[in-house]
Amino acid sequence: MKRLLIIVLVLGMSTLGYCFFTFLTYSWHQKMTIEVEVDGQVYSGSSVMRVKWRKNDPMGATHGPSWISGIRGEAAFVEIPERGVLFALMSFSGNTSYAADLPTRIMTGRNKGWARGEEEFTAVEKAKGQILTVTKPHYPLLVTFEDITDSQTIKVVDPANLTPTFGPGVSLKRVTLEITDEPVTREVIEQVLPWFYKVESIIPRALLPRYEKDATPEQKISLLDFVDGKTFREKRIDNKR
Repeated sequence: MKRLLIIVLVLGMSTLGYCFFTFLTYSWHQKMTIEVEVDGQVYSGSSVMRVKWRKNDPMGATHGPSWISGIRGEAAFVEIPERGVLFALMSFSGNTSYAADLPTRIMTGRNKGWARGEEEFTAVEKAKGQILTVTKPHYPLLVTFEDITDSQTIKVVDPANLTPTFGPGVSLKRVTLEITDEPVTREVIEQVLPWFYKVESIIPRALLPRYEKDATPEQKISLLDFVDGKTFREKRIDNKR
């Protein structure tokens, strides 16, 4: 009987410990805003995303990350009259958790590596209403489409020099991030990119090189860099009905 009681206690403590790690979460809404100056006139566009970080369980953290992120939302973009549309991607090749990691990296001043932990996430949750300046080392990947109706015309844009892409007098004024209570941005990306949920990939797979190392920056960009995976799957199912 005593032995059985010990086993039950051990199992109970293990379950509580697992739940502690599994349900230790931090969450917030963050709004990215892009400001572009055109001949002295400022144009801006923004998008709100929901970020959630969850503590990995001890077993999972042994061979994986200590924290697991989840995100909902869409890429921010700004429409530049008669010049085109500038997009700030949520993620990109080599940095799939860019948007989720951005606020803690900005607040800690860390340009490389991760800034993930209870102290960092708590600080972000308490920063509601603050407008954080996204500095150059933390800039998102900026892209545009030379023909907004054709996904294959995607082009990576140099944030320090928008003139070759959008013409003279156009420059990136600033990028900001705000922790907010505003609702998550939904169903906006398809209004400016009506083909978005109809194509299989930004650039047709048949035109992509066999090895990623041979790919251009544009060929490495995914549809999931513009919108979160769950929303993408749901919208693709709706479009196939």
